[in-house]
Amino acid sequence: MKKLFVFAAFSILLLSCSSSVKPAKSVSIEPSEEIFNKLYNKDFSIVLDDMKIEEESNFMVYQHKYKVLTLENDSLQTKDTSWKTVNKSFFKTHENDLGMEILSKHNGKVSRVAQPVGFGWAIGNEKHGEWEAVQSDSTKTSNNTTHRRRWVTHSSSPFFWFWMLSRRNTYRNDYNGYRNSYSSGSAYYGRNSGRGSYDYGTRSNYQTKKRSSFFTRKTANRAKWNSLYKRTSRSSSRYSSGSSTRSRSGGFGK
Repeated sequence: MKKLFVFAAFSILLLSCSSSVKPAKSVSIEPSEEIFNKLYNKDFSIVLDDMKIEEESNFMVYQHKYKVLTLENDSLQTKDTSWKTVNKSFFKTHENDLGMEILSKHNGKVSRVAQPVGFGWAIGNEKHGEWEAVQSDSTKTSNNTTHRRRWVTHSSSPFFWFWMLSRRNTYRNDYNGYRNSYSSGSAYYGRNSGRGSYDYGTRSNYQTKKRSSFFTRKTANRAKWNSLYKRTSRSSSRYSSGSSTRSRSGGFGK
C-alpha cells in the first residue's frame, strides 16, 4: 500500500511538472497602447502583422509585430514595427487575429475589438465608396441569376485597397455580419467553413498563404505555442518578481 501511495504521488508530481512552463516576461504597458498614445490626434489602425514565442533561460517571451497605418492629407502612410514583447494574456487574446486591426481610431472613434482591416471606418462609408449590385450566374442561364451587393472604392481613393492590405471582395451580407458582431463587442472572423477555417484572421486560408512564414515558424515551435495553455511552474515563480519591462518602442517604425 505504501509503495502504491508513493507511486501515485510521484505520478501526480510528474504530471504537474509536465503541464507547467516558465513564467512569462511582462511589460508595464502594451506596445500597441504606446503607439495609440503617440498617434492619438491622428486617424490610424494597428494591424497584427506577425507573432512568435521565444524561450529564455528564465522566461517565456511573447512577441508581436505590427503594421501601423495612418492617413495624412489623403496620403497613405504605412510603417512596420520591430518585434515587441507583449503580455501573455494579451498575446493569447489576439492569437486568432493575424492580419486584423486590433486597435484603431478613426473619426474620433476608438476601437479595441479585432476586426478585418477597414471594416470599421472605410467600408460602408460613402466618402470612400459605395455598394454596387453584382450579378452572378452559377447555372450559366439567363433565367437563373442572383444579385449580391459588393463594396467598391471610388476611383479617387484607390489607396484604400492598399490600406486594407488586399483586394478581396467584401459583400454586404458579410459587412452586416461584422456590424452584428461588433455591436456585441465580439471580434468578427467571417464565415466558419466547418473545418476550422474562417474568412479573416489567423484561421483563414488567406492568411495561410499571405503570411506563410508565420505558420512555418509556429509548426516548428509547437512546444512553445503549447505554453499558452499551461500554467506557470511554482519552481520558477521566484523569477516573476522584476520580470516586468517597459516596452522601448522609441519610434514605431523600423
